[in-house]
Amino acid sequence: MSKLHRFFLFFSVVFGTNSYGQDEALYLNNKSYTYEQLIQTYEGLAQQSEFVQLIAIGKSDVGKAIHVVVVSKDGISTPDQARKGGKSILLINNGIHAGEVCGIEASAALVKKLSDSEHELYKMLDSVVVLIIPVYNVGGMLNRGSYSRANQNGPEEHGFRGNAKNLDLNRDFIKLDSRNAKTFTQVFRAWDPDIFVDTHTTNGSDHQYTLTLINTQKDKLNPVLSEFVENEMLPSFYQSMRERRMDMIPYVCNYKSSPDEGIKSFLETPRYSSGYASLFDCFSFVTEAHVYKPFKQRVQHTLGFLETVVSYSAENSTTIQRKRKQAKQLTKTQNQFTIQWELDTTKFEKISFNGYSTEVRKSELTGQEMMFYNRDKPFAKTVEYYNSFKPKVKVVKPKYYVVPQAYDQVVDRLKLNKVKLTQLGQDSIIEAHVYYIEDFKSPKTPYEAHFLHSDVEVLKKKEQVQLYEGDYLIHVNQEENRYIVETLEPQSVDGFFAWNFFEGILQQKEWFSEYAFEPKALQFLRENPDVKKEYEKKKEEDEGFAKDSWAQLYYIYKESPHYETTVNRFPVYRVE
Repeated sequence: MSKLHRFFLFFSVVFGTNSYGQDEALYLNNKSYTYEQLIQTYEGLAQQSEFVQLIAIGKSDVGKAIHVVVVSKDGISTPDQARKGGKSILLINNGIHAGEVCGIEASAALVKKLSDSEHELYKMLDSVVVLIIPVYNVGGMLNRGSYSRANQNGPEEHGFRGNAKNLDLNRDFIKLDSRNAKTFTQVFRAWDPDIFVDTHTTNGSDHQYTLTLINTQKDKLNPVLSEFVENEMLPSFYQSMRERRMDMIPYVCNYKSSPDEGIKSFLETPRYSSGYASLFDCFSFVTEAHVYKPFKQRVQHTLGFLETVVSYSAENSTTIQRKRKQAKQLTKTQNQFTIQWELDTTKFEKISFNGYSTEVRKSELTGQEMMFYNRDKPFAKTVEYYNSFKPKVKVVKPKYYVVPQAYDQVVDRLKLNKVKLTQLGQDSIIEAHVYYIEDFKSPKTPYEAHFLHSDVEVLKKKEQVQLYEGDYLIHVNQEENRYIVETLEPQSVDGFFAWNFFEGILQQKEWFSEYAFEPKALQFLRENPDVKKEYEKKKEEDEGFAKDSWAQLYYIYKESPHYETTVNRFPVYRVE
C-alpha cells in the first residue's frame, strides 16, 4: 500500500462522518465490508492507536492472510505478556460463515470504541486483552454476492458459507482439513483464551428476539466452569442485555414443531467452534443474530453483547482466571469422560418466550398445507426449555494411549493442539487393551468431505502389541486430557475414527482361493472340534449358509490362524 493510500485511509478512520469513523455507517446503510475494506480499516486503526495491532497469523485456503487484531494496553502483544500482566484474554471470531456478517461489522465498531480513550470501554483494557479475528473464512468473504442467504434480511452483499474448498469451517475443528482451521488452532492454543465468542447469524424459526445465545452445554462443560456459567456469567449477560433493551433468549432449537411447544439446548460437539474450545476448559459462547431482523439491528445487538462480554471479562478477570485454573487441574486428574451425550427429556425449566403465533394454511405456490409464522399475532408465554443432557457413552481414561507413528496425520493434529507426546526409544512388545470395531454406520454421501462414522460398537481385548522405535506414547495426565480422550476413543462422536483417519483397518487385505483352502479348512475342523460343532450348528440353522460353499469356507477361515488379526483392530492402544 502506498504512503498516500495509507494517509487517506488514516484520514478516513480518524476524521469520518461519525465519532468512530465513517465506515461504521456501512451497516447503517445495509452494506457490509469487503475483505479489502475490512483489513484497510484495521490497518488504519492500528496506525491511529497504540493499543491496536493487526497481525497476519497465517494463510487461508484461498491463499490470503487470516489476521488477528490485538487490543491491549501496556504494549501487550503476546500470550506470555498477557498472563504476566494478570489480564484475562477474550477471543472473538467472526465470519466463520462469511455470509453471516453481523459480527464482522460489530467487531470493527467495538475496536473503535476500545481504542478511544474517551470511551468508557477503554478502561476495560486495564484488565483484559481483546483478540479479534476480523474474518476467519477469507475465501467465503471473497465469494461475494447478494443471493446465497435466501432468508437473510440484508446486507445488500455478503460472503458465502463455504470456504475456498467449499468446507463449512464450523465443522472442521477436529479434522483440520483446511489451512484456515490449522491457522486458528495455532492461535487458539498459543493464546489459550479465557473466553471465546463466535459470531453468527441464524436461520430457523421466527420470533421477536434479535439475538439468541449458545453457551457450552452445562452438563458437558467442566463442572467448575459450568457452575460459574450457570449461576454467574449467564445471569449477568442476560441482565446486561435487558438493560440495553436488547433482550436475548437461548438459541431457539425447537423441541417439537414450533417454539411455543418448547425449545431444547443445542449440543455443540467438538466439530463446532465452541465445542472445540470447551475441550480446553474455555468459557465459550456463540451469538446467533436472527436472520429475519434488519441488518442494522442485528449488528447493534451483536455489538451490545460483545461490549457486555468485554466489560464482564474485565470486571471479573481474576475470578475467571482462577476458575479456569481450577478447571484445568480437575481435567488433569479426572478419571471418567463422557464421549456421547443424549437429551434428557425428563428435565426442563420454564422460561419466558416472546414469539409469533403459528398457523397452518395452504401454500399459494404448491397448494399444500404449510406452517407459517404470523407476525401480526405476537405472544408472550412461558415455554419448556430442555437444557439437560445425560451421558450415553462413558470411558475411563487409560494411563497412556499409544499412537503408531504411521498415523502421522493424527500425530500432527495432536502436536498442533499442544498435546505432549513421547517417542519410544526402541522396539517393544507391551500388554495393552485393544479395541475391535464391531459395527458402525456411515452416510451414503460425504459430509464435509468425509463419510462420518456414527453408532460405533466396539469389543475391547487385552493383547500383546508390537510397538516400534518412534511410536508415540501419550500420558493422560495433561490439561489437554479431554481433547486427548475425545479424539482418540473410537466411539467418540467427533473422534479421529469418526472422521475417517483410520479407514485402512476396515479393509481385509489377505484372502484365499476356495479350492486351495478347503484341505486346510478340513484339517482345521478336525483339530478344533468346538469350532466344528458351531459350524455344523450354523449350517442347520441357516439355510442360505448351508447352500453357500464360499460363506462356509470364509466362516472357517475367520476362525483359523490364517485370518489376519489386524482387520477392524483400532490402532490406538490403551495402557491401563
